[in-house]
Amino acid sequence: MSNTEKIYKTQGIILRHYPLGETDYILSLFTPNRGKVRAIVKGARKLKSRIGGHVEPVMLTSFLLTKGHNLDLINQAECIDSFRIIREDLTKLSKALYILDLVDAITNESQSNNDIYLLLLDTLKDLANDRNDNLIPYFQIKLLGSSGFMPELYQCVNCGKEIVMNAHRFCPDRGGVICDSCNPFNVRISTLSLTSLKVLRFFQRSDYNQVSALNIDGDTNKELQDLLYALLFSTIGKELKSYRFINDVAAETVNSLNGVYMERL
Repeated sequence: MSNTEKIYKTQGIILRHYPLGETDYILSLFTPNRGKVRAIVKGARKLKSRIGGHVEPVMLTSFLLTKGHNLDLINQAECIDSFRIIREDLTKLSKALYILDLVDAITNESQSNNDIYLLLLDTLKDLANDRNDNLIPYFQIKLLGSSGFMPELYQCVNCGKEIVMNAHRFCPDRGGVICDSCNPFNVRISTLSLTSLKVLRFFQRSDYNQVSALNIDGDTNKELQDLLYALLFSTIGKELKSYRFINDVAAETVNSLNGVYMERL
């Protein structure tokens, strides 16, 4: 591979960064054509670093990188959109960190998925523009679909029979709805209200403009978020601290969150 082939330019949404040594970061960023990329940015943690202000989580940044054996190297970075409105609002920021964590956890490196990139970018823009509480459950189900894990909402995931309304539950370990006749061992089974099932089906087939016009009560919205998180947890195989954080912020327990917030960024 020539030096020219090793150098590439891309936009990317910064999912998170990790300290490396005394002055560097490792970035995890999601790009339109290369999927998730992990790269080193040198000197970004120095007080007078010019590049440090362009490589914070949530930002959409233009990068010039050199391909490496294990990690790529960031040569240049210029912020395109800092999503300042999100970063200065704790409630918005908690939601943004959660969706970034989900993307980071469910995707593999160097696997292009432009659908996920566009979903993530559009969701951040909607979050910045004060779109309603339907945004998070909508993002969750669309991310599952774009990752190949769309939940089954019409047939029992255990026996395959068509689901009868009000005779159904939800099985995150099997990836969807389960009928009342089935009781498989060693799997989690949760209640699923008829309203939530109808909303999930609507989310599955709709775009966000349609979803944003839907008036969903707070209890249903919370049920949707929890059910979809359980499904995502089953898919990615680990808990996300950012999900606890988003719930803490929603419950207005802000006093103890400053340390968590600074640690995450």
